[in-house]
Amino acid sequence: MCHPWLAAGASCFIVALLIRELSPVVGDRSSSSTVGESGLLGAHLRSWFRSRISPLVDVLVASGIEPNRVSLAQLPASALCGLAYAYGWMFTAGWILMAAGTLDVLDGETARRQGRAGSRGAFLDSLVDRYGESMVFGGLAIFYRDVWILWGVLAAWAGAFLVSYARARAESLGVDCHEGLLQRPERYVILGGTSMASAVAANLWCGGSEHQGLMATGICVLAVLGHVTALQRARHALRSLG
Repeated sequence: MCHPWLAAGASCFIVALLIRELSPVVGDRSSSSTVGESGLLGAHLRSWFRSRISPLVDVLVASGIEPNRVSLAQLPASALCGLAYAYGWMFTAGWILMAAGTLDVLDGETARRQGRAGSRGAFLDSLVDRYGESMVFGGLAIFYRDVWILWGVLAAWAGAFLVSYARARAESLGVDCHEGLLQRPERYVILGGTSMASAVAANLWCGGSEHQGLMATGICVLAVLGHVTALQRARHALRSLG
């Protein structure tokens, strides 16, 4: 059963909210940053998002919750997201993924506010991120197991790991490596956004699209940009290493 009017109303509300919130951010060019340094989203959107979650950080700091607990909370969120993808609940999976991405930012901000930022927390955060991505892409692989989009899921999965590996390996050799179009926030936004948009579109047109066309497009974009980013980081590392 589809709900076109409900989907249309939700779409109008979300678009209006995004325009109201993001118009000043998109129009602001007061600070300089390049796409290579801050990904596709850019420094302005990242700063805007951090300002919006600042009250949550205040609550976590005031309650004394350890940043590592926030990091570990990503695991059950990612498991639920992967389960939702496996069953084809795209809209639910999309907002859970966004929530997991918010936790990924909250742990770092909380650690900095509490003066607990360090190598131990960074290592745990990276490990949790890899497990979380595995759960999410694993759920997508289950859903698309019988169609060609499975190859896109696997390519996006590999690209995400190569992006992280390229940075980790470069930094182990003394090279600071934050280059690339598709960093972690971009993955959350593209995958989560296309998940929800795909579900809304299916209800708007009552097409009953079994394989979620918009979702498939988002996965293919992730696959391509993920490997482009890995190559960008590899080029940067090789140049820095002489």
